[in-house]
This record gives sequence, C-alpha cells and structure tokens, in this order.
Amino acid sequence: MFHPVQRLCPVVALAALLTACAGGGGGEGGAEGSEGAGHEAGGDGGGGVAGGAFESDGQSLGLVESLVLMPDEAYAGLLNDTEVAVSYDPEGNRFVGRVRNQATGPVCDVRPAIELDDWQLVASAAPDGEAYVIDGLRPFDRAEFELALAPETEFSEWVAVVETFGCARAPSGTGGGEGAGEHGGSGGEHGSGGEGSGEGGEGSGEGSEGGGEGGEGGEDAPTTPILEATSGTFGQAQYHFLFDTVHMAFRGTVQNPTPQPICGSKTEIHMGIGGTQVVELGPTIPVDLPPGATMKVVMTSSAHMPDTYSVHPESSTCP
Repeated sequence: MFHPVQRLCPVVALAALLTACAGGGGGEGGAEGSEGAGHEAGGDGGGGVAGGAFESDGQSLGLVESLVLMPDEAYAGLLNDTEVAVSYDPEGNRFVGRVRNQATGPVCDVRPAIELDDWQLVASAAPDGEAYVIDGLRPFDRAEFELALAPETEFSEWVAVVETFGCARAPSGTGGGEGAGEHGGSGGEHGSGGEGSGEGGEGSGEGSEGGGEGGEGGEDAPTTPILEATSGTFGQAQYHFLFDTVHMAFRGTVQNPTPQPICGSKTEIHMGIGGTQVVELGPTIPVDLPPGATMKVVMTSSAHMPDTYSVHPESSTCP
C-alpha cells in the first residue's frame, strides 16, 4: 500500500528509543500528551472505565511509516488505524502534526515521530528532549503535536512514523477530538482554530470544516475518475491533483493566485467506489499561503482501489 522501501534498522531504533524514553506514559512530552488526550478526551460515554486514565498493556499494535516525502510536501493519510497529518514548518524548524484514532477501540501510548534521510529520528517536542508520547486516544479522538529539529538540521527527505499500543485500561466512550489537542499542538499557530473547535462533535469525519472556518470550500467539488488528473478552482485556491497508482497516493498542488493571502489553507480528498463516498482523507495541516505561493500535497489512500475522487481545498478567514 505504501512506499516499498523498508527501514528495519531505523524502525527498531525508534521503538527502542521511545520505549526507553517514555516508559509507561512518557516523559515531559508524554506528560503533556497524557494531560490533553487522557483527561480531556476521555471523560464521557460508556464501554470502558468511566473517568479513568489510559494505561498501556505494553503490546504494540504496529509501527507504520508513510511513503517518502520531500521537505516542501504536506502529508495526510491513514497509517493502520491512525489518521496522520504532518507538514514541515521551516520558519519554526519543526514538524507540526495531528494524529486521530480511527480504530473501533481506544489506543494507548501513541508515539508519532519523523525519520529524516533514512537514519535520523525526530521524536521529541524539543531538540534532544524526551520522546513525545500521547497517553491515549479513544475512538475518533485526536491530538496535535510538534516535533522540533536541532538548529542547522538539514535533510532531503522525511517519513512520518506512528506506533500505537493496546490499552489495559482506558476511559469509556467515543471521543469527538476536541480535548486531545489541548496539550500544545498546532491549533492556533497555523490558522487552524477550527481544527480544535469546529470539528469536535463530528466523530467520523471532518468534511464540515470548510463552511465553519470562513465559508471557503462549502460547495461540492467535481468528481473525477481515479485514473484522470483534475484541476480547478475552489474558493480562492487553484488546485491540480492526480492519483499515483504505484504508491496508492494522491499528489498535487494548491496555489494562491490572488494578490491577497489565503489563511489556514488545507486540503481534503473524498474517495468513492461505485459513485458512493467511502473514505475521506485529511485535511492536511493548515498553512497560510502568501500571494502566488504553492503548497505541495501528498495524501495516501486506504488499501482498496477507489474509482473516483474529489478535491476539497479549504481555508479560514484571515484576521
């Protein structure tokens, strides 16, 4: 489904590093994730331990990586049962991301990381800091994270990595995703206020964001056969996308052709089989596009082969 290149040594190193640094619930970075995801997101509903905390059973549910990405490419996709969106912020010298639990049950010790140039692991909120671990996520809960690079770090490619563990104990219910982002992710810094507030109650998708964040993207985009490229204008943005059948990925660009900035620009892709939408990918992490700027986007699909897709660039109102 994903890029065929295997990275057994870096993957093993990542698991060992995060286990050593995080222990059962993480260090400084993990404590922040525990407070945001474990307390805020896990306090209601039924089917687990009401009001309880997340407790890992120590059994990995899998460590999965994305395909290989370039520094100027924003990524969003489903890695096992974890939806991951990540982009590199060159001004802040960091990766900004979001993870969301799309499984039917809770997951514990969610460990996002970035692998640079097939060898260097970035797994902490501060350079040389303790590994970043999110205590746990109920179904449909999400958490935002930042992974910082050391000064003067250079790289030519990167891969998003995420590992989750089973839970011996977890709060009950199905989350809406609001509380999980409280521990210091990318919400306010990338024009994504709606990411933390406008989507909180939807539980199964994020397709209503566009209208709630300033009215850009509230209409339906045209549906395109999967083997055809598509171009168009959606709101103020111009886009061009195609489907890479080798890597099962959508690749495209979103451009701001206007003399004014586009704030909080992000992209969703809706895939369909037999004319019925079955999977929604994204959105990507929101970024501001200056006049004339272009954002490159890579979004990975699920294991099945879709037959149609539609592109939904969205944005928020500039302050």
